[in-house]
Formats: sequence, C-alpha cells, structure tokens
Amino acid sequence: MAKLTKLEVSFISLVDKPANKKDIVYKCRDRFNKERIIKIEKINDEGLVMGTVYEPNVKDTDGDWADPETIKKAAHDFMRSGKNFNVDADHSKKPIGAAVVESHLDTAGAWRVAIQMDPESETFQKVKKGEYKGLSMMALVQKEEAEPPVAKDSSEGENPALDAKIEELASKIEKQAKTINDMLLVMKAIPKSRQLVIDNDGKVTINKNELTDDIPFAEFDFANLK
Repeated sequence: MAKLTKLEVSFISLVDKPANKKDIVYKCRDRFNKERIIKIEKINDEGLVMGTVYEPNVKDTDGDWADPETIKKAAHDFMRSGKNFNVDADHSKKPIGAAVVESHLDTAGAWRVAIQMDPESETFQKVKKGEYKGLSMMALVQKEEAEPPVAKDSSEGENPALDAKIEELASKIEKQAKTINDMLLVMKAIPKSRQLVIDNDGKVTINKNELTDDIPFAEFDFANLK
C-alpha cells in the first residue's frame, strides 16, 4: 500500500455520480494524478456545500493514505495559492463562481471545507435536487510504499478521569476479594458437625467430630439458662 508524500490539490469539482456509494472514493487517471470523490455531507439554503476532503492515516479504496502533516500542507497550500475559487462542475476546469470559504483541520487532522455557491444558481439547485451528489478533488500526488500507523485505542491514556475511575474500581474489587477470601478462611475453621449428649439430669455435653480440628468446647447446663 502507498503513502501519499505529496498532495497538491488543483480543483474541487461538483459531480453527479460518485464511483460508488462510499463516502470516499479514488479513481486513477495516471500514475501521478488522481480524482478524489467526496460525498457531500451537508448543504443549506445559504448556498453552502460542506464535505471532508481527506482524513489522516485512513486508507482510501485504492489503499492509499496520507499522514496529518501532508494533509495539513495540502490544505494550507490550496488556500494560500488562491485556488479557493477553483470550483467547477463535471471536471470542466471552468470556475462556476463558487469558492471555498471555510477550510480547517478538525481535531483528528482531517481537512474539511465549505463551498459558498449562489443559492439561486442552477448548479446549486442541482445540488439540492441531488443531481450533484459529491465533490471531486483533482490532485497531483507522489507515493512511497508504507502502511499507516496502527490506530491507538481511544480509551487508552486519552481520558484521565475515566482512567482514574477504572483504577478506583479495580482497587475496590481487590479489597472485596480479600474480604471474601478472609471470610472463607473463617468458615473453613468452623466445625461442620457436633454431637449433643443430654443426660437424665438435663446436662448437655458437646462432643467434637473426629474430622474437625481440635477447638476446645465447654459444657453447659440448660438449667442455668435464664
């Protein structure tokens, strides 16, 4: 699998038929050029069209991926070079008067954009009707063979409060286990059976079972009980 070491986005295009129903699709053109299909995530009546351009360390359908720094550089270069007006339809490379007005990296390092369109335009009406279902990113890329890093368990070391609660619970369980063990030891020391002998005078004698330990027992007289 290939890691994208260079990602230069030249155009973002509105397209009618993404290659499949997945949110992210790649379609090869040649060794260095790729057409990236992005499902439109949200639109509103102000003419804003929103989607995620690329997320880090996640393979696309071609098995390619990019690290956060490569995505960050691509996003910054796209805006800094004034390509935010490079929005077309059906890969015509003819700007339709739309512009990328919001471009940011979320907490995971994914590049997200919002495209402002004329809400009265024919193109935007096609977006609202679902005739344009996705965004396509035209980019120049370079690759090297590499696998993405193994995703870290999100529950590991990222929530100190949760970790503290888990540690406290583990401590309580350990104490309860010790208490139960102590109780079992006491129960094992209790004789399992005794024989009571009552003579004619009402005197009771408790005889030990031969299988039990040698715990001394006293004799008592029922007559003295109040």
